[in-house]
Formats: sequence, structure tokens, C-alpha cells
Amino acid sequence: MLNFRLSHTGQLALKLVSACALMVCASWSTAAQKALLVGIDGAQYERIQALNTPNFDRLIINRAYTGGIAGESSQQSTYSGPGWSTILTGNWVHKHQVTSNSSGLANPAYPSIFKRLKQANSNLKVASIVNWSPINTQFFTNDVALINTVKSGLSDANVVTEAIAFMNAGGDFTFVHLDGPDHAGHSYGFGSNYDASILTADQQLGQLLNTVDQLKQTTGDDWLVLVTTDHGRESSGFNHGSQTFGEKSIFIASNKTLNQEFSQQVTNLANTSFNNIYGYAAQTSITPTLLRHMGIEPQASWLLDGLPLIGNVGVRKIMAGTNTDLAWYSDSSGTVDIFRNGTYVDSVLASSLGWNDPAVVQGVPDYTLTLNNTPVSYRGALLNVDITAVLDWNSSRAYFFRSDNRYVRYNKTSDQSDAGYPVDVTNSNWPGLGNYKQLITASFNAENGKSYFFLSDGNYIQYDNATDKADAGYPKPTNNTNWPGLGNYAQDIRASLRWTGNKVYFFFANGTYSRYDLVNKSVDSGYPKPVNNSTWPGLGNYATEITEAVKWNSSRAYFFLSGQRYIRYSITNDSVDAGYPAAINNSTWPGLLNP
Repeated sequence: MLNFRLSHTGQLALKLVSACALMVCASWSTAAQKALLVGIDGAQYERIQALNTPNFDRLIINRAYTGGIAGESSQQSTYSGPGWSTILTGNWVHKHQVTSNSSGLANPAYPSIFKRLKQANSNLKVASIVNWSPINTQFFTNDVALINTVKSGLSDANVVTEAIAFMNAGGDFTFVHLDGPDHAGHSYGFGSNYDASILTADQQLGQLLNTVDQLKQTTGDDWLVLVTTDHGRESSGFNHGSQTFGEKSIFIASNKTLNQEFSQQVTNLANTSFNNIYGYAAQTSITPTLLRHMGIEPQASWLLDGLPLIGNVGVRKIMAGTNTDLAWYSDSSGTVDIFRNGTYVDSVLASSLGWNDPAVVQGVPDYTLTLNNTPVSYRGALLNVDITAVLDWNSSRAYFFRSDNRYVRYNKTSDQSDAGYPVDVTNSNWPGLGNYKQLITASFNAENGKSYFFLSDGNYIQYDNATDKADAGYPKPTNNTNWPGLGNYAQDIRASLRWTGNKVYFFFANGTYSRYDLVNKSVDSGYPKPVNNSTWPGLGNYATEITEAVKWNSSRAYFFLSGQRYIRYSITNDSVDAGYPAAINNSTWPGLLNP
């Protein structure tokens, strides 16, 4: 047996070491959940993989996707505004409604992670420290007003410095935005300058990771670090915004081992477009992952589109099926509870991988599927809603009237719906139209200070553009006295198209049309005629599906069809452009079919 005796000094040292150990243990016994989200704007996954990035290599990194699912209601532009809004809310554009970099406030009905953290625990210390200011000053201004530290418009170096200071001061959740790679991409495209920006971002990431490691050693707190980007880039590296594999490709990197939704690419999906990119994790998963790590379990009522990448795996990869309303992937033997618009509707085995809604749904169906106590939501298309009238107000603005008695103000310059729309048609916003909103079937601007609305009951309303209200005495009957030559078709008008010169085309429910002369105030002789590929090249197959038409400018017109489709018509070539009809969605007509 080894026999020794400590000196008085040694005994004191041992007591001090023991005391320190006890203090560390006591500190660790109250260890907190902490999180750092690092956003590196416009960083291409493939370039990170190709370069020597020792700090990215400290993390587990996988491909993910942005841009929603092309052709579905989730589709969004691969710009920074929609991308960061999706990252910070866990929802696609059909919910957060940030359609572009110039959008205003995100939809408050779907709060950002900043607000959700503070609502769950007001004592949490939360920061948003960014290079690109609109994240704080434009999209989430009201949400970041609730948090502890907000820094905007800083250089990347200063973003890192401020973030480190915040974390060292006891910060619980820190969001960091770095802009170097996106700036380099827009300026130089792919090449040495872009690669240098990735290497700089890697060094800055290293500073942040070092801080996390030091804090873990000091406090024993449980840190989750996620690193991501808002969008990819097209093949040259200069631009982004469209739906291509490169632009939809992003990455998610983590300091922790995450669940199968992160680590496993699924290949047998209903939609395998873009090299099966939907088989990877979605950008929407970032906020649910962070919330769950912070001890805040995502709630079904939140309608989050993303699935947490830690803990129990719920239903994965929800999308429109080939033969079903919903399709998904799951290797679970459990049961999926399905809710529509907050109401329970069915339970099915997860292994069924799809479901048809037996109900005829009006408006927007919001489905929530819960498996393993983990909800994930999916918004279907706005159903049974068509464009019934379009009023080309002036060179920069148009108004779209919909079959759900609502309208959208559309900015022709920025090519998107204005924020806050759609809204109900009332006698406040359209004086004299409110009582007839459910009857509006066509409209046009006569370009003489008057606009005309035609109603399905055979009447019409003359609207004064200057005073912005219906003229007194309307509605009046659309008869052969008021509209010579139209009287026999008064209740069959489905679209009116203000054409060049003094002509207006009226399209009828039976697939015929008439040409009206605004100077002679009568239908031209020889009409009506059939809408066919001789009279309207390319339009003939859709003659009975037309719901409205509008001359957009001197060279282009649009025909809107039932089933949320549209056709672009070349006035110059007098024919339908190739590739049409196309779907009305947030890529083709941003915001037009917003709920």
C-alpha cells in the first residue's frame, strides 16, 4: 500500500480543487440550452465542399433545398428576402408572404424564431446581428423589437465581434448574418474572388465555433450550432432568384448529429425534379430544430412547414401526390393523425405514404400531420378560386378580382402583389361595387376616365376613375340600348379585353367572342365569331375556359383560365407564346393567389 501524507499546503490545494470541482458541477447541473444560427449569404454548397475549409470541416454538413416545391403553393423566388424569412420562420412564402427583397413586414400570423423564443420565455437573451439590414429593419422589425440585442448593417468582421461579445455575456440564442460570399458572387461570379470569400467566411465561422467551445468548457451549457445559407446561385455564380438546381441548392451544417431527416436523402418521392433535390432536408426545418433544442416543442397550431432535425421524426417530405392530395415518406409503423384547418379529419398508417381528402374544400386547405408527437404542416393550393376580372388601372398598377370576392392590387413595375393583399371588396375600397362583388365577371378600363364592370346577372357598372367610385344610377342592364350588339349575351360575358385602338373584345361562356368599337358604340358586323386557332392562334383549345383577359402593355396580353392557369398572348405576333398555359403561382404571379 502506498502510504503518504499531504502537507498543510497540499491539503489546502486539494480542498480548493475539490471546491472548484463542486462549483463546476453545480454550474453544470443548471446547464442551459443555447443555440447559434450562422447564416452565410449566397454561399454555394459545392464550392465549400471543393475548398479547404477547416472550420466547416468541424461540422456535419449536408445539402438542403430552398425555393419551396416548384409548381406548388410553396414555390418562392430564390432571393434573399424569401430565403431568410423561411429560415427564420420555418414556413414558405405562402405563409410568411415575403415574396422579394423589397417586401415589407413578414406576415405576423407566422412569427419568427425571435418572437417565438420570447413568447415562450421572456428571460431568454436573444440577438439578431446582421450585415444585411432588411432582415431586422424590413421583414421582422416588430419581432426584433422584442429581443435583447439588434445590430444591423455591420461589416462581417464586426458582426462576428458583436456576436462573440453577446454570447460571452450570457446570450441564449444568437442569429448571425454574414454577406461576403453573396457580395463576391454578384460582383465576380464563381472564381478566385468568390472562393476567397468562402475562405474568409470559414475563418469567421472558426472564431464563432471557438467561442462556443470555450463556453461549453466553462459552463457546460448544451450548444447547438447550425450554419446555413439563404439560396444557391446559377451556373455562372453571378445571379440567383429562379428555380434551378444550383439556385435551389443550399446546405445545413451542425455541430451535433441530427436525425434521419437531415442525414438521409429520400429517392422514392412523388416529385423527383431538380435531381431529386426534395429528397434532402428543407430550409424550413431550421427554426423547428432550434426551437426543439431550446426546449420549445413546435405546436400543431403554429402550422410550421418544417420538420425538426433533432428528436422524434415525424412525417417526412410532404408534397402533392401523383394520385393523392398528399404524399409523404415514412419508414415508421406508427399512425398519422391528419388535421385540416385545425380540425381532426382522419388517421392513417404512416406506411400508406399518401392520403386523399374526401371533402370538397373551399379556399385554402392547411393540413397538419402528426406522427411521433411531431407535427408538420402543408398548405395546399388555393382551391376553387379563379381570376374573374382584371382592371388595368394605369401603367404601374392593376387590380385583380377573384371568385372569392376579394381583390389584389398588383404592382406592374415590381411585378408582384402589393403587401397586405388580398382584401375583401367593399363599398369602402370600391364605392358602389361592394354590394355586387359576388357578381363581377369582367372589367376593363375604357381609357376615357371610366372603367366598366360587367355582372353575371346581365347588368354593368360604370366606374369613375378620377373620383374612385361608381357613377350614380348604376348598375344598369347590359342591353342593346346601352351596349348595342351585346344584349343577347349580357349574362354570358366571361371576359373583356381592352385592345389596341378603340376595340374591346368580349368573350362569352359558349366559346365565342365579339369585337366592340368604343367610338361607334356598337359591336362590329360579323360577330360573334368562334374562338379558335384561326381567330386567336393558340387559344382555341381553351375557348370555354377563359375567365378574364387584360392588355398588359402594347405588346402583351394575358388570358386567365379556370383552374388557376393563364396564357400569355403576343399582341405583336398575334398568337399565344410558346409554353402556355402555365400555372398561376408565386413565381409567375407573386401574391396573386395568396390566401
